Amino acid sequence: MYDVVVIGAGPGGATVSRYLAKLGLDVCMIDKDTFPRNKPCGGGFSRTILDEFAYLKPRAHEFMKGIAKVGVLHSPNRRIVLEGSVDMAVALRTDFDNVLFEEAISAGVLPLAGIRAKRVIIKDDGVTVELAGGKSVQGKVVIGADGVTSMVARETQLNRRWPSSSITACRVCEVPTSTQDILDRYTEDLKYHFFTNLGGLPGYGWIFPKHETINIGLGLVGTHASGLPRMFDAFVRFLKKKDLLPEKSDLSTAKGALVPTAGPIKQTVADRCVLLGDSAGHVSPLTGGGISYAMRAARYAAHVIASAIENDTLDSATLSKYQNLWQSDFGNDFRNQLLAQKIFTSPFTDLLFHIGSKDTKIQEIVSESMAESSDGNIDVKQLVSRTLKVCFREAFRL
Repeated sequence: MYDVVVIGAGPGGATVSRYLAKLGLDVCMIDKDTFPRNKPCGGGFSRTILDEFAYLKPRAHEFMKGIAKVGVLHSPNRRIVLEGSVDMAVALRTDFDNVLFEEAISAGVLPLAGIRAKRVIIKDDGVTVELAGGKSVQGKVVIGADGVTSMVARETQLNRRWPSSSITACRVCEVPTSTQDILDRYTEDLKYHFFTNLGGLPGYGWIFPKHETINIGLGLVGTHASGLPRMFDAFVRFLKKKDLLPEKSDLSTAKGALVPTAGPIKQTVADRCVLLGDSAGHVSPLTGGGISYAMRAARYAAHVIASAIENDTLDSATLSKYQNLWQSDFGNDFRNQLLAQKIFTSPFTDLLFHIGSKDTKIQEIVSESMAESSDGNIDVKQLVSRTLKVCFREAFRL
């Protein structure tokens, strides 16, 4: 019997596995894919991750593909553009996730890659994870880091399913091109772009330039996602027309993905079970970014679980210390982002951009909120207050 069975080896799963192993626990990490593997994602994250998780610094050259320094936000009517200087690290998820996976193994984690976990059974004396092919793995605790369609969340009834209004369907492509082409289009600052409410639908498109690829994507709220492939094609044509994408771009690797964007689920622990990352809803409702949140939650989960195993108290009340920790750290981020999400997907978004174009402070607030490099805690009260101030200022100029 293992101490901990982790299902999912993405950023959250690999990080929690590594921390648990470093704390002296026997860990089995299961993932349906073999590594390295691609993950449809923008690949933007906070460069402070290298400070928070210092063990990644010696291998940063293996996954870092540049620092994008200027964010460009386009209004729904495309008439107004706001810019803000906010650093965002960019990477290929194939490389980044593989480094995390290898670091977990180096710490002593047993990987079971290319095997699907089909069911989890939790009893008073332990956990059984049934695998495809008829085999099973036993542990004292199970961690669900298995994404938006989390089997662990479903089996434990912590989250049976996300409603369509709570997820964003995305289509993403990493487009190969030359470094010189990228510099010509996006300058040495690697300007990254966001396009709000494309086609009048709630969601946004993005461009994240990297050293030798351009990551483009489009995300729409699930209730409006039936036309996603058509909208993505239209977005690509728009980018080519604006000379933001090479005319002969190879889009053959475009893939779809689902992201929870309604904030975290109410309860992320059960007896002998913890959820983190996408399975727990640890994702920015505003941008769909969740790498940093998943890794920070993983660190909290590891320490709480290690203590619980040492004291042989693995009930939900004890494990709820983990929930208290992540809520205290970044729980308020999600509440603020949900409110900002409503503002940026409302009929008043064009007006907000118009007002923002007259005030650099508003541009800084909005740019910071959209960049994956920020801590994500947009100050909505400050944004509203500043917007009203600018409105009054402009009115008295008339």
